[in-house]
Amino acid sequence: MVRCFAWERPDGGISIRYPAYNNRDRPVGDTDEALRERAVARDSTYLNEKYGVCVPHECDSADLPVDDYFFSAWVWAGTEVNVNMTKARAIHLAEIRKVRNEELVKLDVPFMRAVEAGDTDAQARIGTEKQTLRDLPATFDLTTDNDTPEELKAKWPTELPARE
Repeated sequence: MVRCFAWERPDGGISIRYPAYNNRDRPVGDTDEALRERAVARDSTYLNEKYGVCVPHECDSADLPVDDYFFSAWVWAGTEVNVNMTKARAIHLAEIRKVRNEELVKLDVPFMRAVEAGDTDAQARIGTEKQTLRDLPATFDLTTDNDTPEELKAKWPTELPARE
């Protein structure tokens, strides 16, 4: 178990910082408490310049969410780091859109070849595939309120290639 700090930022996010417990340049006889105090002072200066007033909370790395896929949705919830599911849904939908856009681009050349060849059947088929992909963000349901981050991440449109 490694002690770390979760810094609440004014933008609603958090930054996770780890004191360098195993740093070879650490002074001989330095206590973990002194190291943590120096780390808080150093990080406070950096993060406050970057974001404004940030509030540090000491926590255990074992208490952080295991998967950082939704890191931008992590928030400090009183005594621990939790995932803001509204933000997590937006992150997941953005990933779906990214993959969807890549799939749409892959269909452009076959469609143009079908147009050049005058193949109306292929044009109609590809056009239908493209429209299905365009409709994905509006038709794919991510709104279940009872989802955990793991359940949300597992939701993936069958129209898109499976993720690794």
